[in-house]
Amino acid sequence: MTVKIAPLLAHYLYTNKRLDLPGIGTFLLDNSVSVEPENSKQSKGVDLEGVSFESNPSIKEPSEDLIQYISTHSGRIKPLAAADLDSYLWLALQFINIGKPYLIEGIGSLTKINSGGFDFVPGQVLTEKLKDIVAKEAEN
Repeated sequence: MTVKIAPLLAHYLYTNKRLDLPGIGTFLLDNSVSVEPENSKQSKGVDLEGVSFESNPSIKEPSEDLIQYISTHSGRIKPLAAADLDSYLWLALQFINIGKPYLIEGIGSLTKINSGGFDFVPGQVLTEKLKDIVAKEAEN
C-alpha cells in the first residue's frame, strides 16, 4: 500500500498552523486563517491564503508530532510513516534540485532559486476530507 503524503502534510498544516520539513523549511499558516476542508462545500479548490514559507534546509529531522500524525492518519506504524515521509521529501528535493517546481498538494509549489534557497507559490486549499483520502488509499 502506498500512502499519499501531500494531503496529510496539508491537513497537518491546516490543523497545526506550522509544518517543518527537513531539508526544505517551514510553512506557516496565519492564525487568522481558518482552513476547514472538512466543511467545504466547494468541489474545486480555492487559493490558499495566509500561508508563508521560510527556507531552512538545515532542519534535519521531522517533528515527532508530524510522524505521529502521518502514522495515525495513514494507519502505518511510526517507522513506516517516517520512511514514507523521508522518501517523499527525497523525491521532492530531487525535482527541486534539477530545476523543476515541486507541487505539495494543498499547500503550494517550491522551486529552487539561484541563491540556493527556495521560492514558494501558495497553491489551493485541499477540499477533500482527510477520512476520504485515507479511505481511497486503503482501497488501492
